[in-house]
Amino acid sequence: MDIFNHNNRSNQVDHFSNLMFGRKSEPQQEESNVDYMQLMESVETLMGLYGQYKPAIDKINLNPLIAKFLKKE
Repeated sequence: MDIFNHNNRSNQVDHFSNLMFGRKSEPQQEESNVDYMQLMESVETLMGLYGQYKPAIDKINLNPLIAKFLKKE
């Protein structure tokens, strides 16, 4: 038995490791089902809304409020 080659032991159960460290869970791979066209339409909508409200945001002058939250104490 080669203790340095873990590939040969993948099917064997290592009782000592299970006792000391617990069982390792198998990594689960998530499938990503992203509709990129819908995502780009949402980004386009958000950017359009930002463009419409940008003059109002500039008039409000939120810089002091934002600076207060960004200030590191």
